[in-house]
Amino acid sequence: MTNTIDAGDGSAVDRLCRGEVSVLRMLSGVRGKATTVLAAACAAVVCAGAVSVGGVVGIGGAVGAGIAAAESTLDSTLDSTPARLSTSADGQARIVDDQGRTVVLRGVNVNGLGEYYQEFPDLDSTIPLTEADFAGIAAKGFNVVRLIMTWSRIEPQRGVFDQAYLDEIAEAVNWAKKHDIGVILDMHQDAWGPAVNTPDGTVCPSFMKPAVGWDGAPAWATAVTDPVMTCRLEDSREVSVAVQTSFEDFYNDLNGIQGEFVKSWEFVVRRFATEPAVVGYDLLNEPNPGLAVGFNDYVRLGQMYDRLVPAIRAAEASVPGGFSHTVYFEPGVVSSILPTPGPATGSADSSGSAGSTGSASSGPSGFTSDSNLVYAPHIYNESLPLAIGTIEQGFANAQKAADNYGTPFFSGEWGFFGKPADDAPKLARYAAAEDSYRIGGTWWQWKQACGDPHNIQVRGERPDCQAGEFGGLAGFPAEDPLLPILTRAYPRAVPGELTDIRADVPSGALEVEGVADRAGVSADLWVPQRCGSPEVSGTNVGTAAVRSVDGGYRVSVLVTAVGVYQVDVVCAG
Repeated sequence: MTNTIDAGDGSAVDRLCRGEVSVLRMLSGVRGKATTVLAAACAAVVCAGAVSVGGVVGIGGAVGAGIAAAESTLDSTLDSTPARLSTSADGQARIVDDQGRTVVLRGVNVNGLGEYYQEFPDLDSTIPLTEADFAGIAAKGFNVVRLIMTWSRIEPQRGVFDQAYLDEIAEAVNWAKKHDIGVILDMHQDAWGPAVNTPDGTVCPSFMKPAVGWDGAPAWATAVTDPVMTCRLEDSREVSVAVQTSFEDFYNDLNGIQGEFVKSWEFVVRRFATEPAVVGYDLLNEPNPGLAVGFNDYVRLGQMYDRLVPAIRAAEASVPGGFSHTVYFEPGVVSSILPTPGPATGSADSSGSAGSTGSASSGPSGFTSDSNLVYAPHIYNESLPLAIGTIEQGFANAQKAADNYGTPFFSGEWGFFGKPADDAPKLARYAAAEDSYRIGGTWWQWKQACGDPHNIQVRGERPDCQAGEFGGLAGFPAEDPLLPILTRAYPRAVPGELTDIRADVPSGALEVEGVADRAGVSADLWVPQRCGSPEVSGTNVGTAAVRSVDGGYRVSVLVTAVGVYQVDVVCAG
């Protein structure tokens, strides 16, 4: 069957050539089961006058060849080597790719390669990671994972670094790359490490509880001189003498502990220095202030970052072809809830002095002269008790801090852990804020094993689940009403500056606005499967292609002019 365009309306052809009418709508009959293409050559033929006014063109010959060419171009775009990501160098705080496009990273935390304390021998603390996990993550539309790795596995013995563990991480990175997913390598810790575990028979003070070990530092880097030191406050895994003292020793670099942490990062970075699928390094998860709250989480944390970032850059430069990967830095776990979190600025000053205002004073971030940085708080407002304030206040505080640091921001962890019906309204507000601020983040988490310490909390209290099962916080939700919100449409990458995202959750439709700094660059959009048959139109956009993938569609739209543009994806089926 031959499909035709009636070119008798010269104004319609003119509007088509200006990109104001969707070629996809005009070619609504040309939809393969797997791929629908707006071919660049098709528009070129029409706009070059191959179709005279009053004439008819069949979808065959040169135009048909153009469709095949566009299909091939889209395939090569989706299957090519991952783009290198960095932060913008044009004064705008945004994450960009090597085409200068603004990138929005949305995904999940993955803890399958972390080392967590195991309380019950028959309940694994993590679920083994496989390539199928990355296929499933991609089918939700996500383009990034925050991949948890732990110091205790990187350097299990002091000065001994585990190459086999790096091989596991590299395998996961390769799986991610195969499914067009970027990886943020996250040096994760909770409550310092698995060795902060109250031994059997220890009698804790009446106001404290025996502690379950968590994840992070190796035993040799843990400060425990008396089993009672591991006992924790009833409602806080972080507040114990062992945890606080271990962090204090870390900030003081007692016995070179901090130096070993830096060496562990160097070991990791040298392995991935040339790997574009690794889109960033998250330096340290939720840093604890140790024994000096209000000082360590501002001054000492900044000083540690100012030592670590140059070491990472030197490690990258030591590898032929190595390049600067974006550094994601977190505030202290206590100061993170404040409008002015740590690390404080001025920490990079040679005098060692530091302010506490959060205003940049010694380079874009204050604590370092390095510019390839992203501020990465965890926005748990209205989810976890410690995160006081509303969801909207959490975003406003994060934006204020990022502005002061001179960086973009990214929510490294977020999530809601109650009943789906109760959480859905909060999740919808979170999603609206995420779109309004035009940022990304990673949901906690993809899978959580029954034996994960999150499910146990107290020594000997067995969770209500069985070996091989998910825990009470079962990871990524598979049920309504949360899933449609999490998998909503969004722009993965757009030319120039991204100025607006409007995603319609029920239908899967999307509107995107931006300001292009040059013409001829394509926007890359995710549209969920519930959209049916996506149709693309807009202003200052031209050719587009829609490819069906597991879970939805990838939409590539050419922006045809410098300046303001808009892309509209409507759902016809």
